[in-house]
Amino acid sequence: MATVALHRAGIVCSVIAFVLMFVAFASPYWYKSWTRVHSPFGNIGLWHICLNGFIMPKDPVMKSYVGCWWIHSTEFDAVEMHIMPVWFRFIQAFCVFVLVADLFAMIFTILYIPEGMRSRLYKNRPRMFYISSALLLGAAFLVFLISLVFAEMSNDSSWMPRPWMNYLSWSYGLCVVSGFFSAFGGMVLFVLGLVYADKEAHGDPGVTSAAELAARQKELEKQDEAMRNQPGMMMSSVHQAPPSHPQYGSSAGLTYRGGTGSMGHMAYGPPPQYGSRGAPMYGSRGGLAPQYGSNSGLAMHRGAAAGSVSSGQYRGQPAQPDKAPSEAGSQSTRVGESFV
Repeated sequence: MATVALHRAGIVCSVIAFVLMFVAFASPYWYKSWTRVHSPFGNIGLWHICLNGFIMPKDPVMKSYVGCWWIHSTEFDAVEMHIMPVWFRFIQAFCVFVLVADLFAMIFTILYIPEGMRSRLYKNRPRMFYISSALLLGAAFLVFLISLVFAEMSNDSSWMPRPWMNYLSWSYGLCVVSGFFSAFGGMVLFVLGLVYADKEAHGDPGVTSAAELAARQKELEKQDEAMRNQPGMMMSSVHQAPPSHPQYGSSAGLTYRGGTGSMGHMAYGPPPQYGSRGAPMYGSRGGLAPQYGSNSGLAMHRGAAAGSVSSGQYRGQPAQPDKAPSEAGSQSTRVGESFV
């Protein structure tokens, strides 16, 4: 999903921005002297300075400072305003703000991953993403001011002697790079906030816990089941009769149940039976009901019309053509009754 990719990009950018700014904040290599030249200045950071025989201009005592010191040490009380002018102090304060902003932005973006913290902090998701975006973009703006002012004031010869022997070192570069990551992360989180705001405007329920999501899913399933049980939603084909195609039994034959004077609807019947000679068999009301069994002939059901069959053999008995029609009909009726 696009939201997952944007959130991961925001986490990566915020973490990298914080780590780079932390290293730049703590390291003493913002401004450094070339190693192949002799200079009274060694290197300086926001909180640390190294000097190689630095003498304050117009110092009546001509005190020389050698070694690496904490920049707020009492050793530099006499030259404090020279080493840390007003613009340098502003840079220190801005770096503190950048570090804190990157830290909180990183924490807010990472806390979106655990479900418990996400349900608490990101109940209104766009607002939290906007806050993280504002922190990162504000940090990027402060980094821009820091890099611009420090690069410009480092060329001032009244601050450090012989500025052509010095150069901006890697700690300054890390600060600048952290500003780029802060800006990119802030834009990503701002876009992510817009995406979630659009989702909530179109009915997205927002961030909830797993229990709430499960309860909501069950409620939706109940609503769907209730809609399916409504009479208007049921398929009419459910109440229709079974299809009127022939039904085949174990003997691969057809079974028709007799109707009132016509062919009945086809259904499963009892095991088919065969007669001995293939004589037609009629139902109780004239409905033709052919049933196929183990032999090749057909048998008569009970209630067959008397005299309907003039010839044929029933139950292996030979036909008797010399009998009267009445006797033949009564015999066929008795034979039909014996089959049932």
